[in-house]
Amino acid sequence: MHNTPFVGRTIADCGLEKAAGIKIIAVWEHGRLMAAHPEMLLTKQSVAVVVGTAEQLLELDTFLVIYDTNYSPALVIGGGKVGCATARALKSTGIPVNLLERNPALRDRLNNVADKVFIGDAADREALMSAGLDKAPPVVLTTNDDATNIYLAVYCRRLNPELRIVSRITHEKNIEAIYRAGADFAISYASLGVEDVFAHLHSWELLILGEGFELLSVLLPRSLAGRTLGESAIETRTGLTVIAIQQNGHTISNPAASTRLTKDIELVMLGSTRSRQAFAQAFSA
Repeated sequence: MHNTPFVGRTIADCGLEKAAGIKIIAVWEHGRLMAAHPEMLLTKQSVAVVVGTAEQLLELDTFLVIYDTNYSPALVIGGGKVGCATARALKSTGIPVNLLERNPALRDRLNNVADKVFIGDAADREALMSAGLDKAPPVVLTTNDDATNIYLAVYCRRLNPELRIVSRITHEKNIEAIYRAGADFAISYASLGVEDVFAHLHSWELLILGEGFELLSVLLPRSLAGRTLGESAIETRTGLTVIAIQQNGHTISNPAASTRLTKDIELVMLGSTRSRQAFAQAFSA
């Protein structure tokens, strides 16, 4: 919500659902994903999770693009496997990428990954600024040392308070520390592994939104067939929010409580790891 007219307003005051059919279903703030409610106040740190059709989301993008859009390259710190994968993913979406790596022997390989490669120590202010930290919309910390990433989160936040900081974390116990250091998003290897295995076991399509929260698509359990969405009490019993229903290649966003659930549909839901486990226990055969 940074630099948009929505800062300082409640979700109800934004009027997105009434004007464009888009619904804010959750809000990221300081590393926490919170379920949205009409009176929730949006700040410049808020990152809204919205649901809508492709046309509705395009309309929202068109509206927001005039508000101080930053076209500077994203900065990735670390040229290892995670750093390279991050740079490729960003470039695949059309985002330019600068990469800072301290090992000069990796320059030739990294030239094929990022738009510009800078050799230097991320603890050096001059190296960070040369790599574009002062103008970068986000920085992604990908070193394999948690202590280094925590230190860099603090340092980068001080050098550029407007920055979005995303960090890799190896040990789950350090998640809270990286958020206290100033990171906006962080995901640990342990959580990724658990969620990936769980999704495979239940044949669920899994999309990670952040540490402990996910968007998942699940074939309707037999026990819910024939009920309405309201009668299913999914949110009450599990904490998961049904944000869409998919059937025969069509998607219904923000389904009403009166929507009848049939055996051939998929539920698209947002929630925590604990909520997902509660769903499996409550409704799986």
